[in-house]
Amino acid sequence: MKGKLLIPILILMLATLACNLTGGNTPTDVPDQPTTAPAVETPVVVEPVDTPEPVSGAVDNIDDVQGAVFQIIGTGTINDVEQGEILNAEWGGTGFFIDSSGIGVTNNHVVAGAALLKAYVNGESEPRTIRVLGTSECADLAVVQVEGDDFPYLEWYDGTVKTGLDVYAAGFPLVEPEYNLTKGIVSKTNADGQTYWSSLSYIYGHDAKINGGNSGGPLVTTEGKVVGVNYMSRASVDQQFAIPTDLAIPIVNKLKDKQNIASLGMSGSAIVFGPNGEYPGIWVESTTTGGIADKAGIEPGDIIHEVEDILVALDGTMKEYCDILRGHDTTDPIKVVVYRYGTDEILEGTLNSDDLEVTGYAGLADVVTDDGGTTTTGESEPFRLEEFDEYSDWWTWFLTYGDETFADIYFDEGRMKFDLTDGSSDTYAYLIYEEYIYDDVYLHALVENRGKNTNSVSLICRYDDVKGWYEVNIGSDGLYNIFRFDGDLDTGDGYTMLTSGGSTKIRTGKEYNEYTFSCEGNNLTLWINGTQTNTIRDNSFREGMIGIGVSSYGVAPINVEFESLEIGVP
Repeated sequence: MKGKLLIPILILMLATLACNLTGGNTPTDVPDQPTTAPAVETPVVVEPVDTPEPVSGAVDNIDDVQGAVFQIIGTGTINDVEQGEILNAEWGGTGFFIDSSGIGVTNNHVVAGAALLKAYVNGESEPRTIRVLGTSECADLAVVQVEGDDFPYLEWYDGTVKTGLDVYAAGFPLVEPEYNLTKGIVSKTNADGQTYWSSLSYIYGHDAKINGGNSGGPLVTTEGKVVGVNYMSRASVDQQFAIPTDLAIPIVNKLKDKQNIASLGMSGSAIVFGPNGEYPGIWVESTTTGGIADKAGIEPGDIIHEVEDILVALDGTMKEYCDILRGHDTTDPIKVVVYRYGTDEILEGTLNSDDLEVTGYAGLADVVTDDGGTTTTGESEPFRLEEFDEYSDWWTWFLTYGDETFADIYFDEGRMKFDLTDGSSDTYAYLIYEEYIYDDVYLHALVENRGKNTNSVSLICRYDDVKGWYEVNIGSDGLYNIFRFDGDLDTGDGYTMLTSGGSTKIRTGKEYNEYTFSCEGNNLTLWINGTQTNTIRDNSFREGMIGIGVSSYGVAPINVEFESLEIGVP
């Protein structure tokens, strides 16, 4: 590698002699002076010598940035959200030295999950070994150590970053070995830093072109000072983004000391999974051997659905997930719920404490059958649309509370109708569909309220006449409750309210309303007219029949008609 050209400073060192010269009359008491001048010594002349500047590897111009930037090639097994598992995958990124000893900065997603990392420095044909010192998946930063020393390095820019500042993006795009440099300006100094794979308070936008492989490379000034760390682009709108120096420096300083920051030792991205978006979470693309996630049993292809009882990635970003991680030390126990897509399992455990254990099944994944077709996990019917065209012996009904004399449930004109006429007490009228037993199921009902009084419609899952059931109860005023019933059917005692709330999406009067209730794994989720309103977790029931119902809550008459009921397995 060519270092900086040192221009020697020529210093002329002169030796001088001080002579005391006198003149005028000579005093009489002074001895006679010699009549000949004393011999004068010949001055010693010191020849000029070259004195070099103190050696420094800090780059101070754009031309020398290349020597401080290196290419990273990673190899490992990843599980891509679109392509699935890829064995021996190879990818590329960029890093840059921040001191002469080989300490370098790059992105977390460049190094996470790599079984092998190689660094190519300044056009060398042979790679150097590289090891990871520390990572922050939420800031998407990593610090590495490259084999060797006496490297030229880049310094951080300490000026004010303003829009219009000239900048250059340096790196190795498209996994090509040729160093690349593009020019642009800073276009935004406070862009939104919440993305689907990182969470930063703000980021820089710029128009110095970057592509895949530029990740982790520096965004520098004309003097070669680092303004930010490049980490993403939006090709469709030709926007590039970098992690600001102000945010990077304090994190990098800790990572150098082998302190991971807001990191479980993985690379992931926020997704919303399932036919109705039931399983938001962090898709795990890769894990680092020996990291927190790996030790707990989290695997590539898993979805981290809950952290500390909080659903994460609901908005498609890493914000909630990273806020929780930042609020904990890397050694703190952290509860997680994980969905394993490959096996359809729900797993629960505590990071830094207990390994993950299977606690249920979600019913989302397809399983190949012997005849080459597919069916859902479990043995329940995958889909049924009940339009109530005719009476079916599979439908049976009962009441909790109330008097059967004042309740009429019947098929008429392709609808299932509930008429409750007793207003002296609460009456819950249920209709259970006994043909199939479901573990994970969703119910989608189209309902019309034809009465003038407030009523409540119920959707029931995992019904068992001995154990109990789950029930969502939605009022025509928009108020709702999710119950667990595990009491006495004869008396109706045993309702436990799991959650309650209200929705402004309800249509009042004789309008149709669409209610959807899903029971998947441990999650019970309600939608009203296409809008998700609430999700609650409960582990009491694993399987059972489904049903519908209507409640009077002490008023009458109540007239409700079910136009259709879609029964499906997600």
